[in-house]
Amino acid sequence: MPSGGHTPPGATTITTAIAAPVTAALTALYAELAEEIPDVLTESFTFAALWADLARIAGEPLPGDVAAVLDAPLDLAPPTAPFVPQRGSYAAHAEQFAEAYAD
Repeated sequence: MPSGGHTPPGATTITTAIAAPVTAALTALYAELAEEIPDVLTESFTFAALWADLARIAGEPLPGDVAAVLDAPLDLAPPTAPFVPQRGSYAAHAEQFAEAYAD
């Protein structure tokens, strides 16, 4: 919430009324995943995968765009090398960053 305690016009707020279902769904998902994945709380998942599992647990249909992402072929290309700053000027760092993350 912005300072001053006011909600911007048109914005929605999350209330405790929906916290219990969210917590219940996440607890159920955690229980499923923890059976097969050690340290599941430190794992990385795509938002689409989380959405799909939470929708399944809640008994809700999966939106088409989420299903499309999950049905798309996997990109098995190796990840790009992470940006590791080198000693030197800021300009050199900016150029290295741009090269490392260029499409």
